[in-house]
Amino acid sequence: MFENVINIKRAPFTQSAFDELHLMSNDDDRKSIADRLKSRCNCSKQKIFKFLAGYLPLIRVIRYYNFKDYFVTDVLAGITIGILHIPQALAFGLLTSVKVENGLYTSVWPVILYVIFGTSAHVSMGTSAVICIVCAAVVDRHADAFKLANSHLMSNVSGNATVHWEDIPEFMDYKEDTAMGITFFTGLILIVMGLLRLGFITAYLSASFYSAFTSAAGIHIAVSQLAPIFGLNIPKYAGVFKIVKTVVAIIMAIPETIAGAFIIAFVSSVAILFVKDYLNDKVKHKIPIPIPVELIVVIVSTLVSYFAELNARFRVPIVKSIPNTIPAPALPSFHGADAYFVDCFVLAILIFANTIAMAKICAKRHNYEIDDSQELIAYGMCNFASSFLKCFPSAVAPPRSMVASQMDTKTTICGVFSTILLILLILVMSTLFEPLPKSALAAIIIVSLKGLFIQLKDCVRFWKINKIDFVIWFSTLVSTVFLDIDFGLGVGVVVSLITVVFQAQFARGYRVGKTVRDTALVEHKRYADSVEISGVRVFRFHSNLFFASAEIFRSALYSATVNPRKLLKFIKKQERKREKEEKKQKLSDTCSQKSEGQICIDIPGITVNEMKDASDEFKVVDAVEIATISNDKPLVNKKDSVTSNGSGSRTSLSGVDNPAFVNKENSYGTTLELPFEYNLHKRNMSIVTIATIGSLIDESVDPEDGEEVVTDEKIRRMRRVHHIVLDFSTVNYMDVSGANVITHIYKEYSHVNIKVFLSNISYDVRQIMANADVFDTVPKENIFIDILDAVAVAKLEMILPFPEEGLEDFTIEEAAEDNNVTHIG
Repeated sequence: MFENVINIKRAPFTQSAFDELHLMSNDDDRKSIADRLKSRCNCSKQKIFKFLAGYLPLIRVIRYYNFKDYFVTDVLAGITIGILHIPQALAFGLLTSVKVENGLYTSVWPVILYVIFGTSAHVSMGTSAVICIVCAAVVDRHADAFKLANSHLMSNVSGNATVHWEDIPEFMDYKEDTAMGITFFTGLILIVMGLLRLGFITAYLSASFYSAFTSAAGIHIAVSQLAPIFGLNIPKYAGVFKIVKTVVAIIMAIPETIAGAFIIAFVSSVAILFVKDYLNDKVKHKIPIPIPVELIVVIVSTLVSYFAELNARFRVPIVKSIPNTIPAPALPSFHGADAYFVDCFVLAILIFANTIAMAKICAKRHNYEIDDSQELIAYGMCNFASSFLKCFPSAVAPPRSMVASQMDTKTTICGVFSTILLILLILVMSTLFEPLPKSALAAIIIVSLKGLFIQLKDCVRFWKINKIDFVIWFSTLVSTVFLDIDFGLGVGVVVSLITVVFQAQFARGYRVGKTVRDTALVEHKRYADSVEISGVRVFRFHSNLFFASAEIFRSALYSATVNPRKLLKFIKKQERKREKEEKKQKLSDTCSQKSEGQICIDIPGITVNEMKDASDEFKVVDAVEIATISNDKPLVNKKDSVTSNGSGSRTSLSGVDNPAFVNKENSYGTTLELPFEYNLHKRNMSIVTIATIGSLIDESVDPEDGEEVVTDEKIRRMRRVHHIVLDFSTVNYMDVSGANVITHIYKEYSHVNIKVFLSNISYDVRQIMANADVFDTVPKENIFIDILDAVAVAKLEMILPFPEEGLEDFTIEEAAEDNNVTHIG
């Protein structure tokens, strides 16, 4: 019968010995650069195809396209997604604060470009609510500058009819040009990020930051659509407190609400929610595609508006003219590009974060892989090339992508059929949507934000899980809502980085012990049955070791184990105290010879005999004699010894030779006596008098110098530790500051004869330490592959107590620790 146990038996290994036996040699490192280039630059048909298919995935799709199995599914999915594009294209064109037709163009060209360069069959590029509102903030900010510089355009309008800036062609053309310029630079940034493989940047957007930012963007979108819902025409604000100004303007204009616009928005919202949240679930097993309720709302509201003449009779705002042509390519305008380039970088990060997250969800569900770097290039091309075709920034729309996933789209070819449908719409039917009420489009936009509003509940989860995450969430949400989107993004990123710094400052270290029953390594004192090896302290630090945490590491280590600076200071102070006592003792020798009786005062290295009356008090104290030191723990024998009042007993440590590990300083074994306590300064002072004075003085402060009082008990307790083992299993990065602090720690412990062992150091960290010359100070014999190896050697090595005198202070170079301040003239 086999027992389910773990039993490992082997000799302890240093890291260098283990590497010599097991480390693989890297043949590539021995090759010259020319040989490496030659091995990678050979040409073959397979490599050419792989190279081209890597940058143009459509080649691979066409090469392996299974017409029989894929075509029908791709056609149906493409048409369905195209139908979903139509209402969103019309609505998000207005949301982006440009022309309606720009939304239609953005639903055509990015889709066909992703077919060529994209790798996910389910990503639906085109208009996206969050990206649209961020772009709109930039466009409106530059539009305000245009209004100030071109106020004469409004004065040139003739007639008594109310005219708004959106009715002036030059103003809308300027906004269109600005959006095209933003799209150009956003795409260019994405392409460069893809070529340089910088997709990891999105890892710095924490879940709490992203949740708060998208929710705040949803609030901005909702507020921007309140005016169309009520049929109001209010100024568009940009900059700080934009949302506050907009809400105030809406409240002031509420008496001017157009009832027809509000009724259309309300009925449209109810219809969309009913179909999406209830009816689609009921009929999803009977029909292969979800009901396109948004398109139905657009068609019905357009028909109602046309036949009821809502604009002419009730002043309900409508879309008005939509061109039925495909515009020729045009060069984007770069006027003011220096002012919005940073916004383009923000848009690029958001586009990649949104789209790659959706692509990975679909890839996981359908069991295929995507290339992150190629996806970056694809998103870049979708924006860069489409900027010449009057498009604004495009990204994935999760609702469309989820429909593609539910319909089990096979390849990116489905995007071709979506594009064909939208081109036909623009050329043939776009003019049919001219009577479409803007309040219906606003209703479509607001209902699509339901998920972002539900996301606000994440604050409760962040509060429960981690208060730091909640701080990030709250600061990002509040700053984005009340300041502006770009300010909120900056505040969120800064707060996120600050919390990372704070987390480094609060990094925790602790001593490691082993449980008595299972001998598992655990955090000492957190587990009831954890014990430590006598004389050995194992320390683990839960953080990387770099400039921000190096001193925290040293402070935590000294606090948890032994502070060598403090120990050396205590020893030096005690030496000075002994010298004073010796001088006093020499002066008292002459007088003591004249008195009767004898007192035995025992100070290490000095024995003074003095007669004393038998009536003087004696006390019995325990002394501990450590007879031998075995591999496990010392053999402790207690005995009673009678000493003079206040005098201390002595203990002896006997070293035992070990055939495997012998202390280099002494290989013969020694028996040294260590002082436990010292005689009282005043021989003739009674115990009662001492207790009376002691009750009036702070016992923790030395009355001579005002510093911490030094006792033999404190020194003895600190000197019990002879080995420190540093566990680096949680350290995966180290910089120059971290490497330097290891060197200085080793030197400081060497001054008080405490050995430092290092264990569980990863290969990369060892390379950094080697390059930083750490191993010139720390011997490689002190580097072990595991905690258990280090502890085993520490237990076997002979323990030799400190010499009573001769410990050296730190030199100027050691005290400076490579600090640059010493180099300043």
